[in-house]
Amino acid sequence: MDAENEKKILVEDTTTTDSTPKDEAEKPAGLGDLWRVYRFADRLDWFLNITSLICSIASGAAMPLMTIVFGQFTGRFSDFAGGSVDPDDFKDDVNQFVLWFIYLFVGKFVLAYVATTAVTISGIRTTRVLRQRFLEHLLRTEIWYFDTANVGSPATQMTTNVTRINQGIAEKLSLLVQGLAMFFSSFVVAISVQWKLALITLTVVPLFFLIIGIGMAIDAPIEAKVTGSYSQGNAFAQEVLASIRTVHAFWAQGRMKVRYDKYLDEAHQYGKKKSIVYGIMSSSTYFCMYGGNALAFWQGFRMYQSGEIDSVGTVFTVVLSVLLASSSIGLLYPQVPALANGAAAASELFKIFDKPSSLDPLSNEGKVPSTCQGQLQVDDISFSYPSRPDTQVLKNLTLNIPAGKTTAFVGASGSGKSTIIGLLERWYIPSSGRLLLDGMDVSMLNVKWLRSQMALVQQEPVLFRGTVFENVAKGFTEAQKALALDEQRRLVQEACEAAYAHEFILKLEQGYDTYLGERGGTLSGGQKQRVAIARSVVSNPKILLLDEATSALDPTAERIVQKALSHVSQERTTVVIAHRLSTIKDADNIVVISAGQVVEQGTHEELITLDAHYARLIKAQNLAIPENDTHNDLSAKEGPMVTDSDDAVERVMTAQTEKSVALKDGKSKPKDRSLLTSIFLILKEQKSLLPAICVSAAACSIAAATWPGQAILFSRLVTTFSSSEPSASDANFYSLMFFVIALGNLIAYFVIGYLSNIVAQSMSHQYRLELFSRMVDMDIDFFDRTENSSGALASILSSVPSSLQELLGLNIFVVLIMIVNLTASSALTLGYGWKLALVMVFAGLPLVTGSGYVKIRLESRLHDSNEVRFRESASLASEAVSALRTVASLTAESDFIHEYSETLSSIVIKSIKSLSVAMVAYAFSQSVEFLVMALGFWYGSRLMASGEYTAEQFFLIFMGVLFAGQAAAQLFANLGSLTRAKGAANYLFNLREENPMIRETDDNKDEGPDFDRTVGIHNVYFKYKSRSTRVLSGLSMDINPSQFVAVVGPSGCGKSTLISLLERYYDPTSGMICAGQQDIKNISPRLYRNEMSIVQQEPVLYEGSVRENILMGLDGDSADASDERLNEAARQANVLDFVSSLPEGFNTHCGARGSAFSGGQRQRIAIARALIRKPKLLLLDEATSALDSHSERLVQEALEKSRKESGCSVIAVAHRLSTIRNADVIFVLVGGKVAEVGTHEELQAMGGVYADMCQAQSLDREA
Repeated sequence: MDAENEKKILVEDTTTTDSTPKDEAEKPAGLGDLWRVYRFADRLDWFLNITSLICSIASGAAMPLMTIVFGQFTGRFSDFAGGSVDPDDFKDDVNQFVLWFIYLFVGKFVLAYVATTAVTISGIRTTRVLRQRFLEHLLRTEIWYFDTANVGSPATQMTTNVTRINQGIAEKLSLLVQGLAMFFSSFVVAISVQWKLALITLTVVPLFFLIIGIGMAIDAPIEAKVTGSYSQGNAFAQEVLASIRTVHAFWAQGRMKVRYDKYLDEAHQYGKKKSIVYGIMSSSTYFCMYGGNALAFWQGFRMYQSGEIDSVGTVFTVVLSVLLASSSIGLLYPQVPALANGAAAASELFKIFDKPSSLDPLSNEGKVPSTCQGQLQVDDISFSYPSRPDTQVLKNLTLNIPAGKTTAFVGASGSGKSTIIGLLERWYIPSSGRLLLDGMDVSMLNVKWLRSQMALVQQEPVLFRGTVFENVAKGFTEAQKALALDEQRRLVQEACEAAYAHEFILKLEQGYDTYLGERGGTLSGGQKQRVAIARSVVSNPKILLLDEATSALDPTAERIVQKALSHVSQERTTVVIAHRLSTIKDADNIVVISAGQVVEQGTHEELITLDAHYARLIKAQNLAIPENDTHNDLSAKEGPMVTDSDDAVERVMTAQTEKSVALKDGKSKPKDRSLLTSIFLILKEQKSLLPAICVSAAACSIAAATWPGQAILFSRLVTTFSSSEPSASDANFYSLMFFVIALGNLIAYFVIGYLSNIVAQSMSHQYRLELFSRMVDMDIDFFDRTENSSGALASILSSVPSSLQELLGLNIFVVLIMIVNLTASSALTLGYGWKLALVMVFAGLPLVTGSGYVKIRLESRLHDSNEVRFRESASLASEAVSALRTVASLTAESDFIHEYSETLSSIVIKSIKSLSVAMVAYAFSQSVEFLVMALGFWYGSRLMASGEYTAEQFFLIFMGVLFAGQAAAQLFANLGSLTRAKGAANYLFNLREENPMIRETDDNKDEGPDFDRTVGIHNVYFKYKSRSTRVLSGLSMDINPSQFVAVVGPSGCGKSTLISLLERYYDPTSGMICAGQQDIKNISPRLYRNEMSIVQQEPVLYEGSVRENILMGLDGDSADASDERLNEAARQANVLDFVSSLPEGFNTHCGARGSAFSGGQRQRIAIARALIRKPKLLLLDEATSALDSHSERLVQEALEKSRKESGCSVIAVAHRLSTIRNADVIFVLVGGKVAEVGTHEELQAMGGVYADMCQAQSLDREA
C-alpha cells in the first residue's frame, strides 16, 4: 500500500512531555491557585468556612488569654511573698483564677470542635465538587485537545492531588489559622498589658513573615515541578498496568521499571532542591522567635529595674505571651509545606480547568431539529489533524450517503476511512468543506442531539466496569432512561438478542447482572464486540456507524450478527468500514477510498465488473471453496457452536468475594499493623537513610530540649524578679541563655528541615518504584480483580508513597520533638517537685493521650475506608476519560458525571458522620490542658501557701507542664497525617506478602524451553479461580517444530484462554503443557517467554518512539539492536515504507496507547515487535484482523517466509479463515475441547463445523 498515504492519518503523541505548551508548563504555582479552589464552595461551605475561621481565631486566642490570668497570679504571688497578702486571701484569689481556667477549657473545647469540624466538612464538600467538576471539564473538552495536551493521569489528579488540596483548605488550614491566631493574640495581649515592651519584641515579627513568604514563594514552583513529574509518571504507569499482558509477554517488566524510574528520578532531583529552602525557612523562623524571647526578658528586666514597669506580673504576662508566640511556630511551620503542596496540586488541576472547550457536548447551543431522516453529505471536505496541520488526511472529499441505505467504506489501512467517522461524530472539525445532515451543516446542530442520532461500534470495542445490563444501557436515549426498570431490561435483552449476545450472557453466573472488569476485560474479544453492538442498537438510532464492527467475531457469529445488523439497518442510514469484504457485499453503495479521496464506488456487482481496486481486494480474500462442496444448514448447529462456558465467562471476578489486598490462597485477611509497628518496619529497611535519620533525630532532641530548658530559665527569672534586690547580672545571664537556645534552634531546625526533605524525597522515589515494580511483577489474576483496575492501581501508586513520606518526613520529626518534649518536661517536673508534678502530669496525661488515641483510631478507620472508595471513584473517572471517544459517541457524559457524583456523595455523607465523632476526642485533647492548669494552680497555691514549695519550684513545674501540654496538643494535631501513613504502610507490607506464583526462582532460572521438540498440551482442564465452570475441558493437541498450527472456533470457545496458558499468564487447573519433555511450570518464565512472541487481537503500543516499541520485542541484553535488524523486522511486518516516510522515521512518537496511528498501523508495528525477537514459537491472536487485504497478504507472506527461514512454530487464532487456510494443521475448538482436526482441505471434505465456517465467509465465486 502507499506509505505516503498512510502518513496522512498520523496524529501526534497525546501525552509526551514536550507537547505541553511552554507557557503552560512554566506558569509558576502559587497560593492563589489554592484560594481559587474556593470557587467550588457553595453558601453552606462559605458559612462553615467563616464559622471555622472565627472559631479558629478564638480557639488560638485561648492560650494567650491564659497569660493574663497567669500574670495576675504572678503579681498576687509576689504580693504574697512580700507579706502584703495573707494565706487565706491568697487561696481565695487563686480559686478565682482556677475558675477562669475552667472557663477557658469549656471555651477552647467548643471552639476547637466547631472550628475543626466545620472546616473539615467544608473541605470534603468543596473537594467533592472539585473532583466532579474536574471530570465534567475533561468530558466537556473537545476531543482533539487531548491529541496535543498532557493532562497526566486522571486517577492521580482526582486522588493524590485533590487530597493535597483538601489538606491545604481544611485540616492544615485550620491548624494554620489557630497557630496564627495564637501568634498574634499573644502579641495583642502583650501590647494591651505593656505596649512599649511588646513593640520592642515585635521587631522580630516582620522578619519572621518575610522568611515564611520568601520560602513559600520559592517552594511552590519547585513543588509544582515535582507534582508534574509524578503526574506524567503515573500516566505512564497506568498505560503499562492497563496492558499488563503485553508487558508480561515480552518480559518487559524491567524496562518498564527503568522508564518509570526516569520520571521518579526527575521528580527526585527537583524535590531535593526544596531541602535548602526548608532548612533556611525553619531555622530562621525559630531563631527569630527565640531570639525575641531573649530580647523580651533582657528589655523587660531593664524596664522593671528602672521603674517603667511597676509590676512583676506585667513583665511575665508580656514575656509568657512572647513564649507562647514562639511555641505557636510549632503549630505553624509544619503546615507551610502542606500549603505549598496544596498550591502545586491546585496549579496542576487549574492548568486543565483554564482551557475552555470550543466544542462542548453538554451545551444547549445549536439547533435541535424535530426529526432526523439520516441523509448525510460530505461536501468538498479537506482535513488535517490539529497536531499536523500541513499533512492532509482527506483531500476535497465529496460523497453522498443516502438516508435509509447502507454505505460501505473500504480501502487500505490509513486511507482516511475512520477519519470520516471522526468527522461525522464531530470529534474533529474539517479544515474546509461541510458535513451536512438532512441538508443542515452539522456545525450548526446541537452536538449532543447530533451524536444521539448516531450509534457507533468501533474496531476495538470499549466496555466499562459495571454489569452487562449497565453497559448495554449506556446506549439508552434520554427517553429510554426515564422508563421503568422492567421495560429497560426488556429493551436490553432485545438488543442483545439482535446482537447474538443473549445466549452467552445467560450462561454467565449472574446473567445480565454479571459484573464486568475494567474495559470489559472479563469477556473475550468477540463477546465484547457483541455487547458493544447491542449497546449501539438499543437506542434504535437513525444512523448506524460500524467501524470494523464484526472483526472480532467467528464466522458463524459474524454471519448471524450480520443478519441482525442487516435487519436493524433497514430504514436506517448505515455507514460501514470493513476490511473483511464478505461483510459488506450486500451494501447499497461501496466506496473505495485511497489517499483521502474516492477512487471508485458502486454496488458489489458493479465494482466487480470494473475489475479494478475493489475486485483485487475481493480476489485476495476469496477462500475459493470448490463448487461441488455441500454444507449443512448452520441453523442446526448454532446452539452447540456458541458454547460460552468460555474464557471470558470464567474470568468474571466478583468484587464481593475479594478483599482489596487478598493473598493468593484467598484465606488470609490483610494484616493491620499498628502505627508504631509500621514506623519500626520502615525504619528497619531504610539503612541508606539511617545516618540522615539519626542526625535528624539528634537535632530533634536538641530542639525538644528547648522546652524544659525554657521552663528552668523562666523559673529562675521569676526568682530573680521577685527578689528584694533583683540582680542585673542574673537577668542578663538568663536572657543570654535564651539567646543560646535560639542559636541551638537555628542549627537544629536547619538540620531537621534540610534532612527531613532529603529523607522524604528519597522515600517517595523508593516506594513509588517498589510499588510499581511489585505491581508489574504480579500474576495476571491479580489484575483480574475488580479493585485492581489500572486506574485504581495508578491512584495507589500516587497516594500510598505520598502518605509513606509522612512516616519519616518532616511530620514525624515534629512528632518526635513533641514526644521528647513531653517526656523531658514531665521528667523535669517530677524531679523538681514530685507532689505537684504527679497531680498535674498523671491527672492530665491520661486524659490527653486517651483522647488523642481515640481520635487517631477513628481517623484511621475513616481514612482506610475512604481510600478504598476514592480509588474506586478515581478508577471510574479514569476509565471514562481513557475511553473518551466511546463516551462521546454514546452521549454518556452526563451518566458518568452523575455516577461519579453519586459515589462521591456517599463518601461525603459517611465521612461527615465519622468526623463528627472523631472531632470530639480531638477537641478534648486540645483543651484538656486548661483543666490540668486549673488543678496545678489550685494545688500549687496550697503548697506555696503552706511554705512546702518555693516560687522557683512552682513556676518550673507549672511551665514544664504547660509546655508538655502544648507538646501533647501539637502531637495529636500532627498525628492525623500519620494515620494515613499507617494505612499506606499496611498496603505496602501486605502487597509484599502476595508473591506471584509465576516467577523466576533459583530453582528454574537456568531452565529454558526446548522448542526444537514438540509442544504438547495434554488433557488440560482450566477454570478461573473464583468460578466453578470450566473453560477448557480435557484439551489435548501437539504442535510440532516449525509447524503452522491454526486454532479456530466460535467466539468464546476457549481459543484466547489457550493462548493465555501457552504464554503462561495462568497455569492449568489440571493437565500439563510441555515444551519438549518439560512441564512449562518447571521452566524459567523469563527464558520461556524470551523464546516466543505474541501478537494480540487488540495491539498495544506505548508512549515512546516506534523504535522503542519495536525494540521492546528484544530481551534486555539485545535492546540495542542494529538498524539492520530493526529494518528487517519492520519490512517483514510491511511497515518499513510507512515508518521511513514519516518525518522522524523510527523516532516518531506513538502517543499514549499508540494513539498516533490507525489500528492497522498499530497492528503492523506490533507484528514487527514480535518478529524482531526471532521467536521459536509465535502466537498470533487475530494478528491481522485490523489490516486491509493487501497488507494482510504481505504480512502473511512475510510471516510464512520468516517461519520457514527461522524454523519457528506458529500458533494462530483466527476468525478470518483466509489467513490460516495454508496451516499445516487446523484445530477446531468447541466447548473447550478439540472438535475437529486436519488441514484446510481435510476439514472441508468433512463437511462439518469448519466447512460451515468457510461457507459463511466465502465471497461470490464469480469474483
